[in-house]
Amino acid sequence: MQRKELAERLNQAGIFLFGVAPMPAEEFLLQCRAKSKIPEGAKSVIVCLFPYYSPELEQGNISQYAMVEDYHKVVGSYLSRACELLSQVGGKFVPFVDNSPIPEVSIALQAGLGKQGKNGLLITKQYGTYQFIGEIVTDQLLEYDVSSKAFCCGCGRCETACPGKAIQHGKIRLEQCASHINQLKRDLTEQEQQLVKDCGLVWGCDICQKVCPHNQNIQTTTIPEFLRPPVCSVSWETIPKLVQTRAFGFRGPKPLLRNYQLLYPESCIK
Repeated sequence: MQRKELAERLNQAGIFLFGVAPMPAEEFLLQCRAKSKIPEGAKSVIVCLFPYYSPELEQGNISQYAMVEDYHKVVGSYLSRACELLSQVGGKFVPFVDNSPIPEVSIALQAGLGKQGKNGLLITKQYGTYQFIGEIVTDQLLEYDVSSKAFCCGCGRCETACPGKAIQHGKIRLEQCASHINQLKRDLTEQEQQLVKDCGLVWGCDICQKVCPHNQNIQTTTIPEFLRPPVCSVSWETIPKLVQTRAFGFRGPKPLLRNYQLLYPESCIK
């Protein structure tokens, strides 16, 4: 398949930001159940980006990526449509989103789509760190993009601002990351509870993104699903219903209710 035809079919599916990288070797793949979906003889990975930022997401008590419609469903639908169109010319095309055996930021860099921040996130010129990554793995040999070896400006603001000091020397210590901790299902230690309070969000943590200079003056998404009125804040009453339509739904309501009670103990219904 020529590059022009690939772009046309992806554009027809509503995907306009993409790059192509070679299929990673077995030793670089992540161990997950979705790994069994990789087509036999996989040769190429089409890496697709789905920006979600809009000014409406600036204020709230959950991470901005969770304010919009569940990206698992939104991105999944775009990728599935693209696979249908691409398979019409022959070959196997399999979509992956989030639960992927392919390291997403790493493959996006190999596809020449941006650079990597000290917080581990992909940075693009148009959308900063505010994009979801999806992949289409195929047994077709496609034209690869030039791998990106660029890094962020290195200002260190994310390291300084991180409430748990989880960003150190370009690596993330998950046991100190507020976003990782407030998603845990188990009971939290006193130190972990304090980190949730320091972060100030019921779900996730956006501090490292908000202080990043690469996220200044970025473009608003053009994806219709992410432009619909967001849910910027949750309450004790709305959490059980919102888990059905937002990205945090896979964890169920208990972690969010626990975090909400830590942040707003006076407003919880007993």
